Amino acid sequence: MELYKDRSVHLGMVVDIYRNLHKDGFSIRDSKKQLVLAHCDAVHLKNAKFVVSESGRQKTIATKRKRVHAYIRGVLVGINEPMPSGLIKVYYNPYETPMFMNLITNESIEYAQEVYCTGKYAYLKRKDDTPNECL
Repeated sequence: MELYKDRSVHLGMVVDIYRNLHKDGFSIRDSKKQLVLAHCDAVHLKNAKFVVSESGRQKTIATKRKRVHAYIRGVLVGINEPMPSGLIKVYYNPYETPMFMNLITNESIEYAQEVYCTGKYAYLKRKDDTPNECL
């Protein structure tokens, strides 16, 4: 993990995670202050909500220029830890889908109890569409 501008990040924080194309990994952003805290290769969240700004998505499509408009908000559980096997792969492509999608079933994903982000994808530990426990 690489801290950004000497900011701190700790487990248990509510954060937004998004793919950082310049760092070839993920950015960890404070969900309240909207400040980038750190960059890392992998992130583990719980009680996650998958968020896509439709206006940001439309700007991306219109200008064909990438911008941060989709992220996963959740409680930070781990950084750069090994990912377990048998997870459900989730992807998002603003030119193809309006939401995060299950790569196999093409079902939209809005909530998950646990999410691992690594490489170009997010992975669900267990599918859960119950918003009551999510942020």
